Amino acid sequence: MRTRIRHFRKQRGLTQTGLAAALGTTAATVSRLETADMTVSTGWLERIAAVLGVEAADLVGGSERTGLVCLAEIGRGGAVRALAEGLPLSPSLAAPARDPLAFRVAEDLGSYAAGDMLIADRVPAGEALPLLGRDCIVADINGERVFGRLVSVDGRHCLAVPPEAGAAAREIAAADWIAPVVSLVRMFPPVSRPRSGR
Repeated sequence: MRTRIRHFRKQRGLTQTGLAAALGTTAATVSRLETADMTVSTGWLERIAAVLGVEAADLVGGSERTGLVCLAEIGRGGAVRALAEGLPLSPSLAAPARDPLAFRVAEDLGSYAAGDMLIADRVPAGEALPLLGRDCIVADINGERVFGRLVSVDGRHCLAVPPEAGAAAREIAAADWIAPVVSLVRMFPPVSRPRSGR
C-alpha cells in the first residue's frame, strides 16, 4: 500500500532518523514503511499520524505532490515552530521547488511581513555552499530548525542571521539539510472603494 508518510515527514522537517526516534524504532523501519517494503498496519499508521500531527487517513492514498501544506511558522531570532494545524496551500506554489517546504512568517521580521508564506526547496547540507547569502531554513541532525541569511558554511557547520535588525547569528553545528527560499507569497488587504450614491 502506497503511503504519504514521507510527504508529511518532510513537511515536518524530520529525517527518517528523527521520526524513528519519536516512534521508538529504527530509520531502516521508517524507510521500509515509506516505500511499502513492509506492510503498514493500522497500528503503525496511528502511531505515525500521532507523531506527525495528522489523521491516519491522511497517510494513505494520493500522490505526494498533490498539495502543499504549511506546517511551521517563523518567529523572532530565526525560531521555527510547528503549527497546531497545517494550512493547505495550492499545489502550484510548489512548482519552483523540487523538494518543497512551506513556512508562514508569524510577525513582521525585517523585510518579511506577518502572514507571508515562504516556499523553500530542501537540499542536503553538503550542497549548501552555493546558498551563501540566501535566506534559508537550516535543520540540524536532531530536527531543530533555524531561519536566516546563510552567512557561513564549513562542512555541516553553518551560521545563519535571522532577518530582524540587530539579530545575532545562529549556529548550526551539524546541519542535515538546508532549504533556501525560492518564492514568497504575500497577501495585501483588499482595495476599498467609496460607495456610489446610485
